[in-house]
Amino acid sequence: MCGIGTFAIQIAKCRGVRVFATAGSDEKLAFCKKLGADVCINYKTEDFVARVKEETGGKGVNVILDCVGAPYFQRNLDSLDFDGRLFIIGTQGGAKTEPNIGSLLARRLTVQAGEVKPVIHKYFPLSEAAEAHQLMESSQHIGKIMLVT
Repeated sequence: MCGIGTFAIQIAKCRGVRVFATAGSDEKLAFCKKLGADVCINYKTEDFVARVKEETGGKGVNVILDCVGAPYFQRNLDSLDFDGRLFIIGTQGGAKTEPNIGSLLARRLTVQAGEVKPVIHKYFPLSEAAEAHQLMESSQHIGKIMLVT
């Protein structure tokens, strides 16, 4: 579960949106449910496309935030309703895929990537975690402070 996903669940619920969440463990799904997700799907044990179609009366969802990328690209498209939008916000599973352009055109789908990127202020080695924490407490940073090993 990515940080953007947990944030998106909460914002969508504040806006009155029915939220679907996918995760690879029951523990993560329970957390999504606590945040307000209406439909929680374990993508390791369930076909998320079939479940989305079942839950939406065959239509699909309006927006998908995807942090995995290539392995789920076509299945994400298959999960969208007409005029649906897929926002690729990460490529943890890979960046290269062959899209079925026909499915994009036939249902007027939109795919966007690279529009929103994390802002990294500074990287610190793990051995300098105390310095990183001091920077965070000082509020002199703009963006994320990253610890690396």
